[in-house]
Amino acid sequence: MKILAIETSCDETALALLNLDKEAENFQVLDHILYSQINEHSQYGGVVPALAARLHNKKLPVMLQEFINRNGRDIDSIAVTVGPGLEPSLYVGVNLANLLSEALGVPLIPVNHMHGHMFSGLLDENLVGTASIEYPFIAYTISGGHTELVLVKAYNDYEIIGITQDDAAGEAFDKVAKMLNLSYPGGPKVSKLAESGDSEAIQFPRPMINSGDGRMSFSGLKTAVLYYIKDNPPQTEQDIANICASFEQVVIDVLVAKLNWAVNTYNIRQVIIGGGVTANLKLRHAFENYATQNGVNLIVPNKILSTDNAIMIGVVACLDMIYNIQDRPREVDGSLEV
Repeated sequence: MKILAIETSCDETALALLNLDKEAENFQVLDHILYSQINEHSQYGGVVPALAARLHNKKLPVMLQEFINRNGRDIDSIAVTVGPGLEPSLYVGVNLANLLSEALGVPLIPVNHMHGHMFSGLLDENLVGTASIEYPFIAYTISGGHTELVLVKAYNDYEIIGITQDDAAGEAFDKVAKMLNLSYPGGPKVSKLAESGDSEAIQFPRPMINSGDGRMSFSGLKTAVLYYIKDNPPQTEQDIANICASFEQVVIDVLVAKLNWAVNTYNIRQVIIGGGVTANLKLRHAFENYATQNGVNLIVPNKILSTDNAIMIGVVACLDMIYNIQDRPREVDGSLEV
């Protein structure tokens, strides 16, 4: 059974084709394609929703034709991201999915973008996956738009146990990059500069690290960095590197502390991380060290699955079909009906 997955939730236009063996409960990626709009948005310092939608409208039909030329029209189901995300972008993917579903006479599977990140770790390095995973586990999604801890009790049974009260971790990285006049996307540039910086050079506050629950906050940290830069304008590249390293270390410390709270509060020793910020190597190493020291089975997705992609949307569609799911929860606001 072949599933075509479509992802247009923000500034990535992506398609993936997965083959599902429902009886064996496994699946594999047959092909995937992705177009990033970073170059078009960089001149504005961030994603412009109207521009993102126009680019999706321009690129998606061309990419679909290329996909069909490579793989043929033998498709059994269409999966599409319905939210959360930028509504103008989401509508492009949803509209195309509806048209394809009607034209081909195949089922349409709506997928929550966050579910994709939660289960992207089920694929191995060869992009082959299985529904066989032990429940419950903790899904930790850390991206530009979301930072949340989810207790996955069983498939289709989720509870948000921790979430940022303001900025997402990735958003904080990007805003600090703007303060330092780094070009968009700034988050990866902050991390790169941090590699040559001293993470103990500046003692920024660690907001809500000892709150005793899953709540997180990065807005105050962002403000602390802003005031530090105003009072201590960086004069050298090393000054900038020290700011980046000190800021990054605070974010990592908070994220690891909240994972520790979740693991111990719910007595769960299996964690899947996902989302664009988990591509940060220092953060990955911090999670890996924590897992080793605390007997936690940490599942880390292939790096290409950390950022937005259509593969993870196809994975959720495969799991929905394996478990015969009809009523899909939307625990995150912003989903579109299809």
